[in-house]
Amino acid sequence: MELDAAYRTYKPLLLSLAYRMLGSVAQAEDFVQDAFVTVQQQAADQRRGPILNLKAYLCKIVTNRCLDHLKSARRKREVYVGPWLPEPLVENYAAAQDFASGQDPLQTVLLEDTISYAFLVLLDRLTPIERAVFILREAFAYDYSDIADFVDRTEIGCRKIYSRLKRKIQEEPTAEPVSGERCEQLVVRFLHATSSGDMKGLLSMLSEDIVLYSDGGGKVSAAVRPITSNVRVVAFIQGLISKAGGLGEVRLVKINGQLGFCLTGPLEPFPTLVSLAFKGDRVQEMYLLRNPDKLLHLNLK
Repeated sequence: MELDAAYRTYKPLLLSLAYRMLGSVAQAEDFVQDAFVTVQQQAADQRRGPILNLKAYLCKIVTNRCLDHLKSARRKREVYVGPWLPEPLVENYAAAQDFASGQDPLQTVLLEDTISYAFLVLLDRLTPIERAVFILREAFAYDYSDIADFVDRTEIGCRKIYSRLKRKIQEEPTAEPVSGERCEQLVVRFLHATSSGDMKGLLSMLSEDIVLYSDGGGKVSAAVRPITSNVRVVAFIQGLISKAGGLGEVRLVKINGQLGFCLTGPLEPFPTLVSLAFKGDRVQEMYLLRNPDKLLHLNLK
């Protein structure tokens, strides 16, 4: 297969793999481009033989680039201020109803194979090797023999990693996916309760063990530790509204395929992107992305 044809064929797969691994759109694109450059250089090297399975070879290159980056990033995270949240895929709510209207081609590729923001956050809690094994098996259904080759582990070892992670994830009180229509109804209810000052109604929408994560990256004000329990989360939201003089301007957006919202206000130099994850009809996890470095490419102002 010619390299141009391979690029068109395998780019969507590689972008989806890299984004799941990294939680960054820009880095995912860079690593995919780098993989094809590597293949091009190898093809020009007469001393090396032909690549027998180009798809597998590209996936292995991207996986290993991501693993190297994640191992380095884990050390940087040790000095990161507050919780770290991945970069989301964001569409304007109106544009999401007409998928083809002015959509960035890169975003289109990723959104066609979307992954919920809550699941992306969950993946970030795994070690780099765990993350690679789980994604390759769960999202892309690779055989354990292929996964073992990609991550330089034994097939038995990869089976054990995946089996352990499946049990671990099933035991955690994580959010559960809800239908798109039901999710939108719940988000609208949440916004109505918040904007109207109905804190009792808001409290009833939150799981008792809800966790709120706020990522400011040390560059804007944000909670430096996760906030737990529905009572504390409501108090935190009340404090934000009081400090800002109200909820500010609210714009509905699609965040990794699910309804969320963007908050802007005259007293805030940067927007806040909010995503909710539900368990049943209650909010199980809440994510406030405020780090301006992670919002620049989204054009949210």
